[in-house]
Amino acid sequence: MMDEKPAHLGRGGKFFGRGPRVRLAGLLLLVAFFSLLAVGYGWAFKEVTLSVDGRVQVVQTLKGDVKGLLEEKGVKVYAHDLVEPHLDTSLKSGMEVEVRRAMPVTIRVDGETRNLVSAQKTVLKAVEEAGIILGSLDRLLPLGPTPLTAGIEIDVIRVEEEIITTEVAVPFQTRRTSDDSLPSGQSKVVRAGREGLARRVVWCLYENGEKVAEEVLTEDIIVEPTPRVLALGTISTSRGGKDLRLKKMMKMEATAYAPDSRSLGVNSKYTATGVRARRGIIAVDPRVIPLGTKLYVSGYGQGLAADTGGAIKGNMVDLCFDTYEEAVRFGRRQVEVYILD
Repeated sequence: MMDEKPAHLGRGGKFFGRGPRVRLAGLLLLVAFFSLLAVGYGWAFKEVTLSVDGRVQVVQTLKGDVKGLLEEKGVKVYAHDLVEPHLDTSLKSGMEVEVRRAMPVTIRVDGETRNLVSAQKTVLKAVEEAGIILGSLDRLLPLGPTPLTAGIEIDVIRVEEEIITTEVAVPFQTRRTSDDSLPSGQSKVVRAGREGLARRVVWCLYENGEKVAEEVLTEDIIVEPTPRVLALGTISTSRGGKDLRLKKMMKMEATAYAPDSRSLGVNSKYTATGVRARRGIIAVDPRVIPLGTKLYVSGYGQGLAADTGGAIKGNMVDLCFDTYEEAVRFGRRQVEVYILD
């Protein structure tokens, strides 16, 4: 076996043995170092979308978290500002970082007005941030998805619904019948009406304590109403195309006479008031119908209370006809006597 030649040390203790190989190895180590450095830099370098006050830009950074990025870019974060994602969040390429500035907001709720600041995106988020709990029916004006703007005024409308059961009166109807004892245009109540009773179920809607809508869900009759019966007169009181105005009606017994001796026993042509006896002159009891009263008698017609008679007492009238035969045909009967205006 041949002996290896010993390596020699040069000046300064430098090693000169195997020179080319050593230099190549050193170069490779240097290349590897810079490659690792480049890889590390590429891993640490990030491209992020940054939005501040609505202004959006794409930025590059070597910072590791959101807080470091904002400090690097000189973005100040004030109380009530909102940063998404959180300041402690680690940065990654392609991430979006948003800084929303707090703005003044007015919220009216439950009878009070709250002035506050919020950096939330929508009306609903601002209300929730204020600690206001919304019921299932409550609503917001403006609507919840409305974007938040500086100075916006928000109304929280409390909405409630209620089912109410009550008993209510049921109005009676009026039933009309004909009555040939009354003059046309007059009426009388034959039977008074009576209201019924119903059980009603009502849905009610309230906004901030005030009723804004209601709807009857059911209504059941408990007591049926009794209809009123109204009699309408059918007697025509028109003579010669002129309507008569009636004040009062009385049921009376009527007899008939004529101004000759066969009817009166004497041939008298004048009445107790001095008026000449003729058709339309009616004898009355002045205690019941004052003399001079204008009358209308059913089955006879219009007349004047201008005579008296010894047998005419109380609810009786004696009707004058022009002839004895007419008086006989009329005879004695029940009539309706109307006092005229």
